[in-house]
Amino acid sequence: MRLKGIFKDKSSTAKLGILFCLIVLSAFLHSLLAYFGIYLFTDLPLSEVSLMQLSSPALIDAGKFVQLLSAIGLFVTPILLYSYLCNFDLKLKYNFNRQTLLLAIAIMLLINPFIAFIYEWNMSFNLPDYLLFYDKKAEELTLLFLQMDTVADLAFNLLVLAIVPAIGEELLFRGYLQQTFTKWLGKPHVAIVITAVLFSAIHMQFQGFIPRFALGLLLGYLFYWSGSLWLPIIAHFINNAIAILFVYPSFTKYAYLTDNTATWQEAFFSFMAVGLLIVLLQKNLSIKKG
Repeated sequence: MRLKGIFKDKSSTAKLGILFCLIVLSAFLHSLLAYFGIYLFTDLPLSEVSLMQLSSPALIDAGKFVQLLSAIGLFVTPILLYSYLCNFDLKLKYNFNRQTLLLAIAIMLLINPFIAFIYEWNMSFNLPDYLLFYDKKAEELTLLFLQMDTVADLAFNLLVLAIVPAIGEELLFRGYLQQTFTKWLGKPHVAIVITAVLFSAIHMQFQGFIPRFALGLLLGYLFYWSGSLWLPIIAHFINNAIAILFVYPSFTKYAYLTDNTATWQEAFFSFMAVGLLIVLLQKNLSIKKG
């Protein structure tokens, strides 16, 4: 029985229901697989792992393993299955040149002072305690995950916190949601904004909502301008990988390059430099298309 495109002629509502079912089922099965693997190959208490009470290096590694499979189950597997069953084009094509790639990487490197500045501004908001609870929990878990002593720890963190999130989140937000909203609304810029809002909101870290929304906008436009999902995936990976690399002991002396503080002058220079690179990137993409 040929399953490829079997649901391609279904209504938009039916397809949305199919995607929802795939996400729920995939998330459940991947989580089940993660805990079964921990139960089978370790003596760690599953109750502590499930509650993320990570009081030892072994428990921290188990938590990372659960995070890895959960992210794959929530973002990667269901979207790829949906694409296959509904014949949905995720735009996973490498149709840009090396100059475009280098410009996108440079943008992600130079945007940090601007993001740091608006992050500080976002932090100054007087948010209710029940919202800050999620920020605190996320920060505590991130600090635990970023404890690295060996190259293997660094590689595992890059996989769990950079590679899989970059691929998975871009598949869902830019690959599926942005394209779907564009089709429904007929307004690509509105679709980019809505997708960026959802992208930031799903992280449940409200003190970083605005900077993550700004990054979502940038990733959305990288996808819109290039027509390739690989460009925002690579840019997303660079953004996450930088934060991980400068926590690794061998690179901590360079951590000032990604300091979460910035003056308005640094933020202004960052914004203008990124704007110039974006113009160059658009021009480069236009030349290639021409």
